[in-house]
Amino acid sequence: MDEVGKAPSHQSHLLAQERKRRSFDLEELTIFLNGGADSYKAKNEMEAIVLKDPILRQDDLHFLSHEEEYRFSLQRSKRAIELLRELKLEWGSAKANKFWQAAESESFPVGLNLHMFTHALASQGTKEQVDFWVPLAKDFRIIGCYAQTELGHGSFLRGLETRAEYDQTTQEFILNTPTLTSMKWWPGSLGKTATHALVIARLYMAGRERGIHMFIMQLRDMETHQPLPGITVGNIGPRVGYNPNDNGFLGLKNVRIPRMHMLMRFAEVTPDGRYASLTRAAKPSYGTMVWIRAGLVTSRAVKLSKAVTIAIRYSAVRQQGHIDDKAGEVAVLDYVSQQHLLFPLLATSLAYLHVGRWLYAEYVRYRPDNAMQAAEMHANSSTLKALSAYVATKGIETCRRACGGHGYSRFSGLPHIYKYATAAETYEGEAMVLHLQTGRFLMKALRLFKSGQTLTGTIKYLSHWLTVVSDTSPIVPAGKSLADLFVLSNVFECAAARLIALAGRKLEHFLEQDGLSKEQAMNRAAPWLVRASEAHGEALFLVRFASIGDAKLSRPAREMLKGCALLYGLWRIEENTMFFMETGTLTPGNIQSAREHISELLALLRPDVVSLVDAFDHPDEVLHSALGAYDGDVYKRMYDYAKREPLNKTEVADGIHEYLKPLMKSKV
Repeated sequence: MDEVGKAPSHQSHLLAQERKRRSFDLEELTIFLNGGADSYKAKNEMEAIVLKDPILRQDDLHFLSHEEEYRFSLQRSKRAIELLRELKLEWGSAKANKFWQAAESESFPVGLNLHMFTHALASQGTKEQVDFWVPLAKDFRIIGCYAQTELGHGSFLRGLETRAEYDQTTQEFILNTPTLTSMKWWPGSLGKTATHALVIARLYMAGRERGIHMFIMQLRDMETHQPLPGITVGNIGPRVGYNPNDNGFLGLKNVRIPRMHMLMRFAEVTPDGRYASLTRAAKPSYGTMVWIRAGLVTSRAVKLSKAVTIAIRYSAVRQQGHIDDKAGEVAVLDYVSQQHLLFPLLATSLAYLHVGRWLYAEYVRYRPDNAMQAAEMHANSSTLKALSAYVATKGIETCRRACGGHGYSRFSGLPHIYKYATAAETYEGEAMVLHLQTGRFLMKALRLFKSGQTLTGTIKYLSHWLTVVSDTSPIVPAGKSLADLFVLSNVFECAAARLIALAGRKLEHFLEQDGLSKEQAMNRAAPWLVRASEAHGEALFLVRFASIGDAKLSRPAREMLKGCALLYGLWRIEENTMFFMETGTLTPGNIQSAREHISELLALLRPDVVSLVDAFDHPDEVLHSALGAYDGDVYKRMYDYAKREPLNKTEVADGIHEYLKPLMKSKV
């Protein structure tokens, strides 16, 4: 058995030949895609440390059970924190962030302590609360989680049932989950890991409800790790992915916590039982959710870029069939049908990477006390998160199918990427819910425009296009081509404006003509609101990605990225033909022209695509893929992985003599 596959493989030479066709400076583009020279240097430093560590490098994860995954992730968490301390990396610093990315901390049971728990404390607590709790969390002296979602309610905050009642006599809050559906359900790290939780609950004082607030609660004894009295907690069981992340349930029965365990940056409960709202702030979870969603666009880019790297490298070495009967077998990547599947996804991963960084920069600049700016940030992060999660997940599955039968093997690395990517379609906001929230904001912007107010920021484009929105004629000027980023930007913004106006007319009809209440009308108008949100998100992605033409790069690299931006925009037209046809923005002839330009761009990009995915700089140890390794030695790696399958430790598997042999000897 061990002698099989030892003959030299010619696949390892094929990718080297592909790389000789490169037309741009690989190092320059790699540095740019990784956030600049300093960011790239930090990535390489931290990656080298993580990947040489025998615990953190994550070798044979394909064969672990749920329980083994969780235990191993605890071990990896411990080792990561030890290294972080040894390196003396400050929490939240650029190098620390690169370290956690290299260690793939999103699958750590302590991961949410690093992100949501600490961020929510810092953004929602008073100075005294932040000074006390945040150092404990940063030093991992406590392990926190974020307990919002309930068994019966998730993103609809007003429907949450968990109660916190203030007892003035003891200056304590009494927390309860009074029904089965009010149990906290899904919070990561909650099941077996967290010692503390930020519990989102409805505050009641003297029988009067005061809305949704955050409360810090200790869940487990700090020595024994046993649940404290009144607390029922456990793991909710295996999921499609993220199983090391320890999602849990939480039931509360008359659990008392001190008054100062309510986060009080924006609202205060005084010792004598008075309630004071200190500012017109966003919802308690508002800022934290926006922060998470802003980062999710970039993380979807990374997930998709890994899948595209695997699929393109494999397609370049997998030879199958003939295009020219007089020649030998050709690489699958030479088939235009394969290029049409994969090249737009490569462009999409570049778009999401570029726009994700822009969105995060916008988050850093926005002021939550500016109501309109906060609402715009929330709306943009919602639609961009929903769109990127959906398209990236679908794209990763396309990459798997594009790899044929071998793509179905776990050894391809693609199922692992998919199971982690697909979760983002639900967590931090399900797509339809997010699009409806963005739709509500767009209806508000529409009303502001009609009242004569000036629109600014990312909705400024509505001011121009809404003045001609009644004109449903195509907008591509005579003599102009869709293979022009300026023209494409206008097309996307015009289509979005017209769909927003259409949604506004539908909503107005349901309110005025049908006499429905506001919420009833919103429900009836939901399909139009969702499409308006999607069109707004598509326009944001395209317009922001189009700005990549201004990047400070050498001409070959810049032109390559502009070509990818064109391909992305034209492909999104092809994927959303109805948006543009329904609004009259494009004609059938324009759509056909878009398809022809796509075909031209595929041929233009073909010589460079292997080098383009190289520029993402995903090491083999991160991809965990027999199909996507840098050297292209696919078949040897597939066989080496198969030899490590636990069933192959013995020639005769357990159960053969007990079950199969008696069956074979029995008579029918």
